[in-house]
Amino acid sequence: MPSFFMIKPSSFLFVMIFFKATLCHSDALPETPFKNIFFQDDFSDSKLKKAWGSWKSESLIRDGVLVGITPKDADHPSVNTIKYPPLSNLEVDLNFKFSGSKRFLVMFRDLDFKGSHAGHICHVEISPNQIVIHDGKMGIFENAIYESRKAGKSLDEKTKALLETKVKRSKFSFDPEKWHNLVIRIQENTLKVWIDKEFATSLESDGIGHTTKSNMNITTVDREVHYDNFFIRTP
Repeated sequence: MPSFFMIKPSSFLFVMIFFKATLCHSDALPETPFKNIFFQDDFSDSKLKKAWGSWKSESLIRDGVLVGITPKDADHPSVNTIKYPPLSNLEVDLNFKFSGSKRFLVMFRDLDFKGSHAGHICHVEISPNQIVIHDGKMGIFENAIYESRKAGKSLDEKTKALLETKVKRSKFSFDPEKWHNLVIRIQENTLKVWIDKEFATSLESDGIGHTTKSNMNITTVDREVHYDNFFIRTP
């Protein structure tokens, strides 16, 4: 028998273990993610659906996509928002393309929660070279921390160390000329991010597991980011 058919048992075992581990990789995005479509919008109407709210925003529908635009004189980035009955686990799926703006955020809030600024729970920030995940409830939006930072006060070393456990920064390079798909899945205390169907990054933190998230914001910094094929799904 030719020599290339002679595989040592130990080598064969290593190959089979590697193959099995690859197939069972838990961060691969399943073909069927969270199954129940709670809300969807392909922005085919001439105006935003009534379900959408806007705040300090000039966002509009153009050529079948949502164009996120912050007014030039605004003191806050554009916010396009969806309210819903309180959810714990959920998934946001959307397509996006940078078109002038260098940053946008997908933010989750509990409108009845008073322990953080504006009820912020967690969010994902996307820029051309980075993905950042925040546990805002127990991090930068926790009331005392938020007020101290807003007032320009120095944080003590203990608070600084805490904040570093409530954020995950991951380098990631996006082609600014192309559309990309973003999936954000919140399940218990973990938030995971996929880009173009490939796992990108995650953060596990107690605040993420807050059980009553009732609001989702697409926050566009400056002008413009384009969005399409938007979904909110539940398990």
